[in-house]
Amino acid sequence: MKLDELTNDARYLLSQMYKEYIQNRSKGKNKRDAMAFGSEFEIHDNIMPEWSRADTRETINELSRSKLLDVGFGNGKAIYVSLSTSAIVLMEHKFKDKIDAVINYATKIKSLII
Repeated sequence: MKLDELTNDARYLLSQMYKEYIQNRSKGKNKRDAMAFGSEFEIHDNIMPEWSRADTRETINELSRSKLLDVGFGNGKAIYVSLSTSAIVLMEHKFKDKIDAVINYATKIKSLII
C-alpha cells in the first residue's frame, strides 16, 4: 500500500494517528499501547472532532481494508482500533519518525479535504 492509493481523508487520519503514536512513544509508552487508539468514538472525539462520526467510521473502514489499521468490530462499530505494523512501516519510511514532517504532511493533506 502506498499513501497515494488512499483518499485524502484516509491519509489525513493516518497521519494524525501516526503523529499521536510518535508522541506517545517519545513519552515512554510501550509500542503496543502507543499503537492502540480505542474505539471509533474515541478517535472521533480525541483526534477528528471536526468530522462527523459517520465519516470517521468510514475512514477507519478504508484504512482497515487497506491493512493499515487493525480493527475489532462489534454491532457494526469499530470498538478497537490500532495502527497496524504495516502502517508504522509505511509512515517510518516516509517520515523517519520526524514529528515536524508528519505535521507538515497532515496540514498539506487537510488543505486538500473539501
